Amino acid sequence: MRLREGETYLTIGGDVREVYESYDHQYWGDGPQGQGGWLVHHYLFHGDLHVNPSLRVFGELQAAFENGRNGGPRPYDQDKLDIHQAFIDINCCGSQQKITLRAGRQELYYGSGRLVDARFGLNTRISFDGLKVIIPSKSSNTEVFATRPTLLRPGIFDDSPDSQKWFWGIYNTTAVKPSVSLDLYYLGYKAASQTFAAGTGEFQSNTIGGRWAGKTGNRDFDEEANVQVGTFKNSDIRAWSAALYNGYTFEHVRETPRISLRSDVTSGDSDPNDRHLGSFFPIYARGKYFGEADLNGPVNTIDIIPALDLHPRSDLLVNLSYGAFWRESIHDGIYGFAGNLYKPGNESRARMIGQQAEIDFNYFIMPHTLMRVIYQHFFPGRFLKETPPGQDVNYVTVWFDYHF
Repeated sequence: MRLREGETYLTIGGDVREVYESYDHQYWGDGPQGQGGWLVHHYLFHGDLHVNPSLRVFGELQAAFENGRNGGPRPYDQDKLDIHQAFIDINCCGSQQKITLRAGRQELYYGSGRLVDARFGLNTRISFDGLKVIIPSKSSNTEVFATRPTLLRPGIFDDSPDSQKWFWGIYNTTAVKPSVSLDLYYLGYKAASQTFAAGTGEFQSNTIGGRWAGKTGNRDFDEEANVQVGTFKNSDIRAWSAALYNGYTFEHVRETPRISLRSDVTSGDSDPNDRHLGSFFPIYARGKYFGEADLNGPVNTIDIIPALDLHPRSDLLVNLSYGAFWRESIHDGIYGFAGNLYKPGNESRARMIGQQAEIDFNYFIMPHTLMRVIYQHFFPGRFLKETPPGQDVNYVTVWFDYHF
């Protein structure tokens, strides 16, 4: 909406998402278990004001609620009303490709979301308070940032910067070819307290890595590797991770099938009693990392996940996948997507965590409106069975998402 002559205009938009979820034996039977399902509701509304080519003001509200879950809302389920983003962009120092200084509360998202993601799939998205400098060039883009994560609280306008954590880094993306990019990055993270199977203490990590992603012909790929060093309590950090994701689309075949194979390896701690932490910490990895049921996450994990995408109609996408998961180190435990410890590793010597099957229907009802129906079943492996209750998980969710 143009507000006056010249280049001053305002854009408004938002997102409305209503979700039904139901579990049999959530977290393999640990914790409160509900009878039937529950609802979660998520709303975003933003205004984007461009005063002139040099000044932009962006603001976004978030509201999220949960109804009917036994045990109450999970940490990411509820935020009654708060400022999710509020930042100012100042552009300068160039005629075509200007350097941008961004100050305020903002989302961060880099690469495939393996390490830094706004966590769209959860009922609340995350944001960060701080500064970012965006430096574009003809074939690349570099971002330098220093932030504190926003501490999510369930009330009204009560979210604030988390005084116990810092997050900073440099992320560069270079277009090697029109459809192929190379990312190089450094990510720094510090927390006053972090828990691993090896214990709890002050944690500071430095993650250095690269990502190679794009598409050539019918083949698409997303490959990444990194190392992580730093300090944890009185120990040093020696961790690493690698990921391969390759797909092939049969463009001239009915239903345009795409087959893919994903495999991740994230290091675990080989000896909780020595002076080296080997558990890779995923910093701000995307939510529901290995599937919508939100079970195991990317710490101390080896996984192999073949999948098939089908397009029976132009408005329908069906994804079928089957994954298998092992512990990288039998001396470390299993963790959630946020690096939170679910089960320590000292109660079983088994490596197999389990296997899961998932089918995901994405139906575009009309422009801007998506309906998703997902069913997932997790078959616990020997490790989960030897650390009771270790029950099978059935999960069903139905989404209605309207984005404008």
